Amino acid sequence: MNKKLFRAAAFLTAGVFWAGAAGVSCAADKMQTPVSPAKQGEKIEIQMEYLDGRYFKERDIDLYDLHLYRQYCKVHHISLHYGLTVERAVGATTEQGIRRDSQAVGLGPSYMIRWEKDWSSKWSGSIDGTGSILAYNHAHPAGGRAFGFLWRIGPRLTYHCNESDSVSLAYLFHHSSNGFNSHNPGYNGVGFSLGFAHRF
Repeated sequence: MNKKLFRAAAFLTAGVFWAGAAGVSCAADKMQTPVSPAKQGEKIEIQMEYLDGRYFKERDIDLYDLHLYRQYCKVHHISLHYGLTVERAVGATTEQGIRRDSQAVGLGPSYMIRWEKDWSSKWSGSIDGTGSILAYNHAHPAGGRAFGFLWRIGPRLTYHCNESDSVSLAYLFHHSSNGFNSHNPGYNGVGFSLGFAHRF
């Protein structure tokens, strides 16, 4: 289900991992580009979100997610982050007229690439793209498997409170599936993400 969408997202995420592992040298960039004190230090970001299941009548599933990221690389407008996703899925699926409970809890590693542009000393805008690999407490959705992928992409608006702290709001599209040809009742949705970041 949604094979083209899944493959495109998988290809994009694989490219991000490859770039992070093989190509982008943060150390070299720091030597060549002056960095202000406000941009130095380790950045930790927490994102809390609600994603509303849409586009498929048979998939009535909403997501309540918590993401924790650590920024490990920044080159010009591009930053790379790794972290952890905790997911709480609620709702149900309908197959052949039978409604089946699809609640689950998922946990797994996550990766984020962000393109960000400063608008002023206080405001910036970005495009976030993330991929998470999740293990669930049981098959999710009903008829699926006990693992899957969560892809998210969308714009984010950030307000920089001071040199260390910032808050942000994003509107995201998501796709969830396990990538297999069978037992893969994938679903899509949109929603809002509230973020808080602190630089140590």
